[in-house]
Amino acid sequence: MLLIILLSITALSVIVMAVLVLRHWKEIRLLNPDSIKEERERQKRDELLQQRFVRMTKEKVGPFKAIILRATTDVKKFYHAVYLKYVRLEKFYSQAKSPFASVAPSVKDRIKLLLDEARSLARDLKWADAERRYLEVLGTDQRNVDAYKGLGMIYLKQKLYPQARETFEYLVKSKKADDIAFAALAEIEEAEGNVSAAETMRRSAIEVRPRLANRHADLAEFYIAHDQVARAWPYAKRANELDPKSAKYLELSVEVAILLGDRNEAKRRYDKLRLLSEDQPKLQSLKDRIEAIA
Repeated sequence: MLLIILLSITALSVIVMAVLVLRHWKEIRLLNPDSIKEERERQKRDELLQQRFVRMTKEKVGPFKAIILRATTDVKKFYHAVYLKYVRLEKFYSQAKSPFASVAPSVKDRIKLLLDEARSLARDLKWADAERRYLEVLGTDQRNVDAYKGLGMIYLKQKLYPQARETFEYLVKSKKADDIAFAALAEIEEAEGNVSAAETMRRSAIEVRPRLANRHADLAEFYIAHDQVARAWPYAKRANELDPKSAKYLELSVEVAILLGDRNEAKRRYDKLRLLSEDQPKLQSLKDRIEAIA
């Protein structure tokens, strides 16, 4: 209350002083206060009063400022504590609604676990156990592509061609076949003597993954095996271009060049192969065959 009174008096004094100055401005301009002793003394007294007023104001306002600052801090602490309590309660109620959610795996996690187990069993040649895992996945998700591919591959490795064909053809009909499915069907067709169909499937594998070197190499080897060396050359060359650091694909291109009787091309590629391959008997054999080209 005292602070308000002091501020009111100060404001009123300022207003009165301003009115007096404006009213007697012409006379004031003609005066030089510094030349009058009484005026200098009055200025000193005013300055002392002003300093005293400032000190009194600080003494009165200081405690209030500290109280306000302390109250603001307490309010922030209270809000933070309430918020943390709300978070804990929310977490508690969520766990109470589904107490086993953190223990029981989701369907997605269960499928992933079964697929991993099936792949591991297949690597260990435990075909029956791997098949059961894949079938369990399909019992949960009837359209799981990974399960169909896994089943098809274990059938193919056991040379169970009818089962493998049925599995991969399902992926083709459902438009979910990838290069692996088409390559597997090509292998099945070739094993059953369907050369034309096998070629079509290998071409389809390339169309699905045109930048995969091994698919081009597969088709090149297919043509070599069926005495169509001229048709093998572009695919052997492309496989080497897609993976120039592979000694396998470079050696394939050398082989095709030799079969075509192109000594210069074979020699050029052989010189590169010597820098990649450490198979000296194989290198010597290729060298002898290149030198034997007329």
